[in-house]
Amino acid sequence: MALMLEYSTELDTVNKMLGSIGQTPVNTLEVTGIGDVATARRYLTDTLRDVQAVGWSWNTDRNYTLSPDTQGFIAVPVGALDVDAEDKTASVVVRRNPTTNSMSLWDGDAKTFVFVNSVDVAITWGFNFNDLPQSARTYIGTLAARRFQGQVVSSPILDRVNQEEVDSAWLMLQRGERKTRDTNVYRANTAVGGFANRRRF
Repeated sequence: MALMLEYSTELDTVNKMLGSIGQTPVNTLEVTGIGDVATARRYLTDTLRDVQAVGWSWNTDRNYTLSPDTQGFIAVPVGALDVDAEDKTASVVVRRNPTTNSMSLWDGDAKTFVFVNSVDVAITWGFNFNDLPQSARTYIGTLAARRFQGQVVSSPILDRVNQEEVDSAWLMLQRGERKTRDTNVYRANTAVGGFANRRRF
């Protein structure tokens, strides 16, 4: 059987980012003494959070039930970037609970962190780079490379080239989202629609 292409990895993406400023690639991300590698990884992590926080079909679970603990508190699960109650009439938001010092659900109507019943939510997860679909890896990596290059080198010419790559990757990500949702992503998700209409993320 012929060899098949594999998903791009975090190492591939960091090397792409290093290449955008003329640096040579590395064989591992566990390196010391190369500040650009650490900087590139930081930009990649920041971009991972920014893009995923919008909420996509591949990182959002609907009707996800969160139950109160023995004190009635509902802590936000580790790895969640956004939690939104499915019941749109409920005034439920996320706040830091001073009792537990953890991000928890807050009942805005009752003005309390204490819940008697479980709450069904739409929960948006922040996945690691190597757990994303390829279209998301491509867009996030390309956007992170542009941000990284703009900060380290700040070349208007390179910035224009990188922006074209970002735009192309964004269109690919949109196509993948529409295919997954089987609908028009702009009508189905107002957050994504607003996100797409901003040329520069």
